[in-house]
Amino acid sequence: MVIYYLGDRMRKLKYLLLLLLVVPMIAKADVNTVIGDSVNEDNKVNSSSAIFGNNITSNNITEGIEALFGNNVNYNGTSDYSLVFGNNININGIINNDGFIFGNLVNINEDSEVNRDLIIFGSEVKINGKINRDVRIFASSVVINGEVTGNLSINATNIDINEAVIGTLSYNKDATVNIADNAKIGETILTDEILTKTTLIDQVIKFIINLISTLVLFSVICLIIPQLFKRVNDKNKSINVLSFFSLFGFGALSLILIPAISLVLFSFTFTFSLALLSLVLYIIAICLATIFTGYLLGYIIWKNFVKKEENPLLIGLVGITIISILTSIPTLGFMFSFLAIMIGMGIILQQFRKD
Repeated sequence: MVIYYLGDRMRKLKYLLLLLLVVPMIAKADVNTVIGDSVNEDNKVNSSSAIFGNNITSNNITEGIEALFGNNVNYNGTSDYSLVFGNNININGIINNDGFIFGNLVNINEDSEVNRDLIIFGSEVKINGKINRDVRIFASSVVINGEVTGNLSINATNIDINEAVIGTLSYNKDATVNIADNAKIGETILTDEILTKTTLIDQVIKFIINLISTLVLFSVICLIIPQLFKRVNDKNKSINVLSFFSLFGFGALSLILIPAISLVLFSFTFTFSLALLSLVLYIIAICLATIFTGYLLGYIIWKNFVKKEENPLLIGLVGITIISILTSIPTLGFMFSFLAIMIGMGIILQQFRKD
């Protein structure tokens, strides 16, 4: 299938674009953006913030989303929502709503608290703090010493439950599990085996790299061509069930027709250049399709739940992160990827339609 064949090439193109265009991220936007090698922030931020660096320490009080991208990341502050990407991650602060953490070594320390749901992708994960609702963990090694009042769902190779308090615990039945006698667990549920546990770390690292490159590529496009997503927003305002299926239909049709037309054009010498151009644009469109689908999802969430002034960067950040998680789910991930590409192609074609 065309999508499988182009998969690796699309990723390489995405990384190349990332390397070529990362510099414009320094441009100012509505998001409070900080970039540096060693960053130590201690501010009250009345909007959302994004911090990029090698060594990051954030003591910020953020009224919005705080996104941290670094090697060594220390989150000591407070925010409404938190997105943390890094190698060594230490969480010591408070997340008032939901948190998403993607890293290698992840420590949720004793002073930390998450008041709603938490999703963690990592290699080694330790939870000593308190999560007041549900937690989902994908890792190699997991150690639980803290409190999870809701459901704790773990997919891992090694699991240690020490002096912990857990509402409901579920884990894959092929994991090596040690549960201390003084652990307080309401209910325990066994889930299916992990089919690819030997490559779990590689999958996590690949997911993190792909997500970060996608987010940065989106940010660069958003900052360089701000009018593009303003136009997308204008069209998204009239989105309904009928127009959604229209996007899906046109996108699916384009995946079939464009390569077929290109092959026909390649048959004639005078249309060879046009065929080559159409094929290149087709590949680029597939590379960007998931970004546009993620942006649409982010826009729907923003309008229905956040209900604040539109911020294209944050809308994309939220939607693309969710789409990346959905497309990484084993077995179902390919289905979500295929749907995202078809819808994204429909959105791209829609931009050429006159209002």
